Amino acid sequence: MSSPDPAPPAPLSHDVVDGLGVIRRRPTDGDPSRPAVVLVHGAMDRAASFGRVMRRLGDLDVCAYDRRGYATSLSAGTADDLDDQAADLHRIARWTGADRVVVVGHSLGGTVALRWAEGAPDGLVSLGAFESPVPTLDNYRSGGADVALAADRTGGPRAAAEAFYRFVVGDRTWDGLRERDRETRRAEGAQLVAELRDLQRPDGSPRLDAVAVPVVVGLGGASVGAWRAVAEELAERLPRATRFDIAGAGHGAHLSHPDEFARYVRAVLDAADDAGREPIASAPWPP
Repeated sequence: MSSPDPAPPAPLSHDVVDGLGVIRRRPTDGDPSRPAVVLVHGAMDRAASFGRVMRRLGDLDVCAYDRRGYATSLSAGTADDLDDQAADLHRIARWTGADRVVVVGHSLGGTVALRWAEGAPDGLVSLGAFESPVPTLDNYRSGGADVALAADRTGGPRAAAEAFYRFVVGDRTWDGLRERDRETRRAEGAQLVAELRDLQRPDGSPRLDAVAVPVVVGLGGASVGAWRAVAEELAERLPRATRFDIAGAGHGAHLSHPDEFARYVRAVLDAADDAGREPIASAPWPP
């Protein structure tokens, strides 16, 4: 059952931060003592996919950004590894102007957030990782990554992007896209291949024992076994983790179950622990 917004959603603003496209809803009468929320999308996704979730968080200062190499950040080039991705996240967190932030990442976006958290960045008070791939986990299965990288070897990054998209959402959805949208997705193949290759490197996974903040691990009740298994193991391996299940949802819960995903974001906010945390530093990441 859906719940009403606690406040009408603020107007959506569009900004560019160091070449990265950002959307933000910031209530004029919000509580300045509450952390800002940063949403991070997964592979072949974009900030706009969080749109319905953001509308359900009308009382919060919440933003989402297109990761480097995707959507409105396509012209920013590619991020070669998780450290580059974490540095981008750090810049977005600083840009919010908030002293404290909560970060919620979907899929690979959660992996990026976990890497940023390794550096114990000032101002980060809690983190959400929804079915995030971490190759060092025993239950990790590469799945779509194998399909994409095989296509890259024979047809290059554009073929990899199409193969990955077809694997994740199905041929029917891909074939239903407008040609210009398919072209945009194919152009994102360079970033997709870079981040999938990075995950295969020995140091391409976050060091889970170095994540000191509370983490709420999200998982969908209807997700395929591999995604659930990874999320369950992640919750067991992190030092300060709890679980949040979204009944009936699959991997794309932010799209199919926006009410429940918004409640998940609030659960991450409720888990915030700012004991001993300094405001977001002006120094670059890593410290």
